[in-house]
Amino acid sequence: MSIPDPEHFVAGGMTDIGQVREVNQDYCGEFADPAHTRRLFIVADGMGGHLGGEVASRMAVETAAEVFESGGDDPAALLRIALETANQRVHAAAQNDMELAGMGTTGVCLLFEAGGRGWVAHVGDSRAYRLRGDSFEQITEDHSVVGALIRMGHITEEEARMHPQRNEILRAIGTNEDVEVQVTPLDIQPGDRYLLCSDGLSGLVLDADIAEVMARQEPEDAVRTLVQMANLEGGNDNITVQVVSIPGDASIPKKKKARTTDVIVTPSLGRRGPPAWIWGLGIGLLGILGWLLIRR
Repeated sequence: MSIPDPEHFVAGGMTDIGQVREVNQDYCGEFADPAHTRRLFIVADGMGGHLGGEVASRMAVETAAEVFESGGDDPAALLRIALETANQRVHAAAQNDMELAGMGTTGVCLLFEAGGRGWVAHVGDSRAYRLRGDSFEQITEDHSVVGALIRMGHITEEEARMHPQRNEILRAIGTNEDVEVQVTPLDIQPGDRYLLCSDGLSGLVLDADIAEVMARQEPEDAVRTLVQMANLEGGNDNITVQVVSIPGDASIPKKKKARTTDVIVTPSLGRRGPPAWIWGLGIGLLGILGWLLIRR
């Protein structure tokens, strides 16, 4: 079965401040070229100072979109130029404003083109995944200290989650004058589902749980569920998620479709208290304790 043009792909995206941070330094975007033959998805996770990370991530996404919309014959080269140009602009802004000194951002992009072609490009540890049938795989490699340690066999994925250097990245957009962008072609098939995310999701929610949500929910519902799952695990960072579904004879196993009422997502308003079920449990226990005291 042929793959429809990218304008017919089904997508959902969401960014959330999480439970701990005071500002959201993540930024994401979705863009189409003027001819509607290409579609770009991008997630950026900023770092540096009170304002720096927020500025860096937004600048990277907006610059990448500007380059993408200007067009080019070679999509892989276009992605590389987009992130390299973003690096130049973020780095220059950090050099010219003391309040932004040292700022930088990760960046991960998916570009789809008519004819069933696709590419992923990234810098840093924001990730891209693909769900195909019952196979869920990370299609980017983390440019981070723990990512390198995992590839060398020194630590496991589970150990990486608690490693003291888990937040140290080896490449970022804007921190140096030049940056190495990793671009990889994709083999697109009908029924594929793709995920872009910051480490606010991948650092807290297990891959198997992410895959389960992607398999049973449509993109708009899936992104809300995944954000809530990260928040329930502590939400110690900003959380950004984009899911893209390729129409066709889905190779995803048939599962019971979750009702939208199965998951309740509370809009992010900065710091939040414990989830409602914890309050309910506490009230219930107090009631039982009171009844036992009366019985005595």
